Amino acid sequence: MSLGFIVTVVFAIVMLSLALTWLRGMIGGITGVTEDLTQQAQSNLRDAFRETGANFAVWPSQYELDRGAGIIMQAGLENDAPDGSSHYFKINVAPSAVSEGVCSGGDPASAGCTGPGGQNMVDYMNTWITFDRGPSTVAINTVGFKRLDITIPSEARSGTYMFNVLACYDATANPTMTDVPAVCDPLTTPINKFWGNPQPVVIIVR
Repeated sequence: MSLGFIVTVVFAIVMLSLALTWLRGMIGGITGVTEDLTQQAQSNLRDAFRETGANFAVWPSQYELDRGAGIIMQAGLENDAPDGSSHYFKINVAPSAVSEGVCSGGDPASAGCTGPGGQNMVDYMNTWITFDRGPSTVAINTVGFKRLDITIPSEARSGTYMFNVLACYDATANPTMTDVPAVCDPLTTPINKFWGNPQPVVIIVR
């Protein structure tokens, strides 16, 4: 075995080690990326409203994410109000369930269901979510969108996390109304002020 061959093999091994280190760094950076699905979501929601006759939906309704990663999704509201008028809409997002592997019993509101560090699971899941909580007007026969961001903390347990997305209408400080919901909340909002059905969103943390 010649000296030149040995030098070549050693050089190849060093280069391979450097390449693997670089790839690990690239993969590590990718896991923290937030995926922006805004354009795709809005297109899919418009198609869904045309095909199904629904007037409230969220896309995507299910998504898998790594710890530290995030997603930008959309809630869509089609104003097909029978009165033919523009209306103001707002949304709310509430944790609804977790898988058994995350918390025994699967109810994030139960006393024994806690996140890392002992925080109440509902409060913990609420820190994952950012969305527009204010009202916005949607003209009749048009579709309005609300951005919804979900970011998974690096310490989150692997498993399934479920949220309900609610929509309310005439959610403004209109002085002529007495039943305007200050917050789109099933405990305080008049039943006739919900828009469509609550939409489940399932996030699977790998």
